[in-house]
Amino acid sequence: MGRTERKRSGPAAAVPAAVASVLGNDVLLAEILLRLDLPTWLVRAALVSRRWFRGASDPAFLRHFRALHPPRVLALHANAVGFGRGETRCLPVPQPPGLAAAAPSRRCAARNSATAATAACCLLNNGRDEPIPQPPRSNPGSLLRDKRGTCEGSLLRLLENDADSTSCLFLNLRYNDEELAAEFSLLQSGVWGVARSTVTELPQRIFDTMVAHKLLVGRKFYMTTALGYILGLDLVTASFFTVQLPADIWNSTSFRLSRPQQSGLYLIDAKGFQLQVCRGDGMGQWALVDTISVPKVCGHLNVRRWVPDDAQTAPVSVLAAGENAEFVFLELVASGIVCCIQLSNRAVERVGVGLRMTEDFIRPLTMVWPPVFPVLN
Repeated sequence: MGRTERKRSGPAAAVPAAVASVLGNDVLLAEILLRLDLPTWLVRAALVSRRWFRGASDPAFLRHFRALHPPRVLALHANAVGFGRGETRCLPVPQPPGLAAAAPSRRCAARNSATAATAACCLLNNGRDEPIPQPPRSNPGSLLRDKRGTCEGSLLRLLENDADSTSCLFLNLRYNDEELAAEFSLLQSGVWGVARSTVTELPQRIFDTMVAHKLLVGRKFYMTTALGYILGLDLVTASFFTVQLPADIWNSTSFRLSRPQQSGLYLIDAKGFQLQVCRGDGMGQWALVDTISVPKVCGHLNVRRWVPDDAQTAPVSVLAAGENAEFVFLELVASGIVCCIQLSNRAVERVGVGLRMTEDFIRPLTMVWPPVFPVLN
């Protein structure tokens, strides 16, 4: 009887030792934590012990984790054509059970000011809730030669990687069919700086300027055009410059820009059913870094129609792109399906149908990154 008990206790006693040998190994522990696909689970794992906390919060580990599991998109902040002037909506993206409670509600409160909506969206996207002082009034229209038939738009963007977590850019644009005037001011230490202004030629339709994709990267502001180049504004020198597009997309107006973790630009474009991602230096040098077959990755969406009735209409439209080219929102034009593709792992989720948005009125709201870990006592 005693011998039988010893036989049973032997393997049972070895189990804790085997578990300890695995979980006590930092390399093996990191491999286990990398298989937690949500940052929320990573924070929970960090509460197990000090060893797990150190492993989960290590900067090198977090960089690897983000490469495998980019921050998920919780919703789309949209102010689309047909919504009504100044009205905004939050369109939730389907979430796994661990994130369902974090997704915004079906409809956000309407905003009277497009600037206020942009600011709220920008702050939510970066996990910050500090109040922003009222931006200064500006009048860039005075710089235009012809004051007639002009349109105006304002942008408020947080300055990334700045020592002051509330540093912002307020940019007011005034344009017509021939010129673009910009006046901007920077918020630092809670105080708006002196407004600076400049003007450049921009011979394109007012509508093309209105819906152009606009992106802030460091101290440079970029805007797409229908003229075969990207228009840039250097906030340090208060001067415009141009960035030539890759030769094979010179005539494209559907490409979108993405801000990399380092300097430069990502450019994402759809050529037929092929998605291509280019990395550039922000001055006109580009390299192709990825291509994706849209029908291949979207096959599980049960798309009934792929080809539009109009042979001239592109079958795939790029609506928006996430930072560091981590995800992209596409519209399958013939079916009206809008989907989100995680470019690193090719995971695809269906967002909605028939949203009919122009890119400048859609902004993804993502999870805060890096995760906020508790403070050890």
